[in-house]
Amino acid sequence: MHSLQKQFHDFIKKKVLLNKEDYVLLAISGGLDSMVMADLFLKAEWKFSVAHCNFNLRGNESNGDELFVKTWANENGVEFFVKQFDLGKGSVQLKAREARYKWFEELSNEHGFNKIVTAHHLNDSLETSLINFTRGSGVTGLSGIDAENGKIVRPLLFATKEQLKDYAGTCALEWREDSSNSKTDYDRNHLRLEVIPKLEELNPSLIQTFENTSERLQLASELIKSKVEEIKGNHLIEGENTSELKLNWVKSEIDLLILSEILSEYGFGYSTSKQIYNAIGKSGKQFYSNQLVLSIDRNSLFIKSDETQSDDLQIVGEGDYDFNGSRLTISIIDPDEVNFSEGSFTAYFDADLINFPLNLRVWQDGDRFRPLGMKGTKKVSDYLIDKKVPVALKDEVLVLSSNEKIVWLVGYQISEEFKITEKTDRVLKAIINT
Repeated sequence: MHSLQKQFHDFIKKKVLLNKEDYVLLAISGGLDSMVMADLFLKAEWKFSVAHCNFNLRGNESNGDELFVKTWANENGVEFFVKQFDLGKGSVQLKAREARYKWFEELSNEHGFNKIVTAHHLNDSLETSLINFTRGSGVTGLSGIDAENGKIVRPLLFATKEQLKDYAGTCALEWREDSSNSKTDYDRNHLRLEVIPKLEELNPSLIQTFENTSERLQLASELIKSKVEEIKGNHLIEGENTSELKLNWVKSEIDLLILSEILSEYGFGYSTSKQIYNAIGKSGKQFYSNQLVLSIDRNSLFIKSDETQSDDLQIVGEGDYDFNGSRLTISIIDPDEVNFSEGSFTAYFDADLINFPLNLRVWQDGDRFRPLGMKGTKKVSDYLIDKKVPVALKDEVLVLSSNEKIVWLVGYQISEEFKITEKTDRVLKAIINT
């Protein structure tokens, strides 16, 4: 047995990438790396099929690759899938990657493959790490390629290109050379052919050094992910339209790393996360990402959709009404059905003091109402300040009105003018689900 075969089995076992019950789909281009991988799986007597992508980028050479892989599959009794792609204009590399993995997923769903296997090796991982470094990356990106990402597994990440060449030579394997690999007009080829050789002049053991560094970075990444999940579990409150991240755990600049990882899930980059960190405590400060807006309020961050809301909604009688993601239910009940313990989003009013149509809308500057128990009126803005409603949530507060008088500051307080009393014969019940 060649030493690479043992390393192959050991790596799979160490990383728990596959087991003998898995039905795997091998992505085979016909090049050295993928043909070594195919041979290793064949000798391991694994149940697998082969998928080949023909992007028609090199004319007859591309068709030759397809025929080569098909012939190998037929000779070895392996199920073979092929698809030809027309990538059109634009970023060919990006389109090819997206098209390839989309097709692999389709094959998996159709034929029951539970693992998709690619032939990425240690040199590929180094190139990826350097690309991410030059473009800007966090710890995960600097660690290179993951051995597992969902269904996708990469069981050759332990091996160098030289080890694969040695195996192919010893086992007399045949493969196809991709002529485009010799061109430096792609970033990855430029790194492989020009940059990495220069780095190896500084450190002849560069690939082994990277392997150790990558392992440490991957462990650091797992540690960070664990901390992120812990913080989210204890301090993130996710609602249907708004999420609140409490900040009482942020004690020093080192917590910026965790904060940036959480905010990245909402589309905020590291630079913006630094700005957000430096703005903590400045209530009202806002930051934007895609269709989200992040607002700082006291000791919390609020993240919500930046979509424009409807102006108002008319309620013409009993029934259900939808408004900006909320549902209002209006009904007329008897006084003995009133239950004041149903929560702040259920309110009761004297129905004979209410005139339809009612109006539901977001509160506005200048709005006033008479809170329950008060003799005079109060500005809604002042009431919300007294209740310490976060700035980010204030513009979501709704009011229900009748004849332009506020009946209910939804979720907070009803008006004294419309409360039920011992003389009430009919009760209007309002429930809003947000």
